[in-house]
Amino acid sequence: MEKKDQLVCVCNEIYRSAIENAIVKDGCRTLEDIQSKTSAGTVCGGCIDEIVYILKETIRDKNL
Repeated sequence: MEKKDQLVCVCNEIYRSAIENAIVKDGCRTLEDIQSKTSAGTVCGGCIDEIVYILKETIRDKNL
C-alpha cells in the first residue's frame, strides 16, 4: 500500500514530498533553503517546526 503524501504547509499547499525532494534532489540543507525553493513556511510560519523536523529526519535517514 502506498503511503499518502502529507500536506505540511497549508498556506502554500506544499506537501512533504516536495520538501523531501528539495532536500535530496536540490541540496537544501537549511530552513531558509527550503523556504526559498518551495515557499513552505513563508506565510504564517505555523509549519516551520514540521519543516525543520523533516529536514533533520531526511538528512539523517538518507545519510546526506
